[in-house]
Amino acid sequence: MTIVILDGFPGPLPPYADWLGDSGKELLLVTGRARDEVGDGYDRVEVVEGYANSPAVDRFLLNLGQRTELSAIVATETPDLVRSGALRDYFGIAGQSRDDAVVLADPIAVRERLAAAGVPVLGAAPVLRITDVYAAAAKFGYPVRIRERKIPGHPTAAVLNDEAEVRIYTQGGLTPDLISVPSLFAEPWVNGERHRVVAPIAADSGERAELVSIVEAALAALPVVPGQPYAVEVVHTTDGRWLVDGIGTETADEDEHRTAVRVQAGLETGVKR
Repeated sequence: MTIVILDGFPGPLPPYADWLGDSGKELLLVTGRARDEVGDGYDRVEVVEGYANSPAVDRFLLNLGQRTELSAIVATETPDLVRSGALRDYFGIAGQSRDDAVVLADPIAVRERLAAAGVPVLGAAPVLRITDVYAAAAKFGYPVRIRERKIPGHPTAAVLNDEAEVRIYTQGGLTPDLISVPSLFAEPWVNGERHRVVAPIAADSGERAELVSIVEAALAALPVVPGQPYAVEVVHTTDGRWLVDGIGTETADEDEHRTAVRVQAGLETGVKR
């Protein structure tokens, strides 16, 4: 039986082999790194050039799964979530499905799901055409923030303070041609404290009750994997509101990353929360 590790991690290679060494199963690392960057501890390493966007990853695993029993697929970075979910669905492997992964990978889908469950969120609107920027400004008021929809962390593309700035921002179009569709979304600009909380939150964390409440409500409304850490972004606005910005699987702490990896591999984490 084989545990597949999809290595979409942007920094140095995490010690997956150490974290999963007690599994008793074959460890297969699929990565875009050069082979000499990987080191020892893996039973097999498959290097895929252009890993992040290459269909060769999917094809390799689809072919492998026809002749090898895949017991788990580990994928903790946003670019791998939908890919791994689709593979789990196809092979009947336990873990997050494609549909659930799509919700968590897209900031618009996350906020729509939370809002439908009554969880307060920052408003959001997809930006596919120039008209959408004007519509978002009319809906949210100024300033309006434009963010990248598909890039992890959803960095800010622009903060537009008035119609003149919207005209300047959209003057050259949002993409090189009219056929292309930009991957952006708009939201109201809010002032306040921003909190990044890794959940589930320990009872003795010392976090404010309001923050704990909204984080727990967000997790309850989303298709999360039990036991896996999730990074929840929350804004406490200057007018007293608590609003969820987003939620992701990326964790900055190595222990949290290890926990996520072991949960996805179906192993005991040794962590009580």
